[in-house]
Amino acid sequence: MSEHNHLLYIETVGCQMNMLDSELVVAALRHQGYQLTSDVEQADTILFNTCSVREHAEHKIYSALGRLKHSRRQRPGQVIGVIGCMAQKDQELIFRRAPHVDLVVGTGQLAQIPELIDQSREGRQHRLAVSLDRRDATRQQVSDSFQSYDPLRDPEMRPSPFQAFVRIMIGCDKFCTYCVVPMTRGPEQSRPPADILSEARRLASEGVREITLLGQTVNSYRYAVDGRIWRMSDLLLALHDIEGLQRIKFVTDFPRDMSDDLLQAVRDLPRVSKYLHVPAQSGCDVMLKRMKRGYTVGEYREMMGRIRDTIPECAISSDFIVGFCGESEDSFQKSMDLLRESRFKNSFIFKYSPRPGTKAHELLADDVPEEVKRRRNHEMLALQNQISEEDNSRLIGRDFPILVEGLSKTARKEGLDDPRVGGALQESQSSQGSQAGCDDHPQLVGRTMCDRIVVFDGNPRMIGGFVDVHVYDCTQTTLLGTIITREYQHAGSDLLPILA
Repeated sequence: MSEHNHLLYIETVGCQMNMLDSELVVAALRHQGYQLTSDVEQADTILFNTCSVREHAEHKIYSALGRLKHSRRQRPGQVIGVIGCMAQKDQELIFRRAPHVDLVVGTGQLAQIPELIDQSREGRQHRLAVSLDRRDATRQQVSDSFQSYDPLRDPEMRPSPFQAFVRIMIGCDKFCTYCVVPMTRGPEQSRPPADILSEARRLASEGVREITLLGQTVNSYRYAVDGRIWRMSDLLLALHDIEGLQRIKFVTDFPRDMSDDLLQAVRDLPRVSKYLHVPAQSGCDVMLKRMKRGYTVGEYREMMGRIRDTIPECAISSDFIVGFCGESEDSFQKSMDLLRESRFKNSFIFKYSPRPGTKAHELLADDVPEEVKRRRNHEMLALQNQISEEDNSRLIGRDFPILVEGLSKTARKEGLDDPRVGGALQESQSSQGSQAGCDDHPQLVGRTMCDRIVVFDGNPRMIGGFVDVHVYDCTQTTLLGTIITREYQHAGSDLLPILA
């Protein structure tokens, strides 16, 4: 393939899996001579990496495409592509709604993107590359058409140069009635342990200190090799011994697959973050059955009890859907009860929106009025914020070792951003937080081993290392702290931090 000197703009919507996919696509295109730009008007190659989980995410992409309708007048050689979940779901519909789009590439064909862009620039015709529909072929045939894509990496596309995502599985076989992921990401397939460990070693050798293992239901990981079944706990144990790797996280967990051996591994391995994201979705058995979640509220509570008993200090977060088909006020209050009882670190709360291609869209009426969905969303969010602030306030006065991730939002707004850090930190800071300090000591952000966000004033040279921070105040989303020692371990140091 020929070398290029093109400017690439890529916009990513959705989950961490999409962020990883974008990193890999950018790395492959850089290998062909592309340069990254943040100015869509300057780019001659524009890619939208899309999400189909919620309607709002799709509307955002179609609006962005609409704004580019006449951009080729100024740049005749421009190529516009839609990739990812929406591409796999909508396919030809994207061309009908936005005829100026050149290529539509699904989640299983990302490796083809450099070649497809070349072809689009040479000859103007729509190019579609997607996986087989799960209803149109055997499981093996469909699985083969969804190829995991984990080649070159690109540090500039990561949350920070020393943090990286590592995919350990693709696809999902849970078939929750509201969810398009089994269709857009294909059947559940675990990656070989050797491939995962090799990738993690390579990342560690490049200075990565924290990896987050990704999977639609990451704790469902299973891989048979040489007569042995590798489980998630086995993978954590093997990763734990990689030199230079200092913190390991994983998302997202499925309640039914939360095994005791995994909980014991989280408890016993010092470098594994004491944090679990385990979506509940509802606190009502009627709703859970209608969602086809595969567990009852009682079973979810039993799982929560095992987590608390095994890892008392573990922070747990959750997801909830409000206004799902047929959700009564009583059903909603049961979800509020579960939230009240579980005291999650935080919850991601979504109003239900029907997704074409799902069983809920085909078989169930979207019968909860929008204003009721909005009210329930606000009520649940208010309760979660109250719980988060109460629990954060109990941490005031305590000291924590913090992995310094970068400059806080406040510091970046003050124009103190470090271009090495990138702008993708998944940090949420309240306006009540302290303001950025002077240029030498701007406000930094990091996380505890329980994944709680902490902001504090410090030297930007600390980014990528560990510091001890004393918490003196909090907001609903953030702990506010001060550094209690000037001695810290930088990401480039051979010294390992104390992981408590």
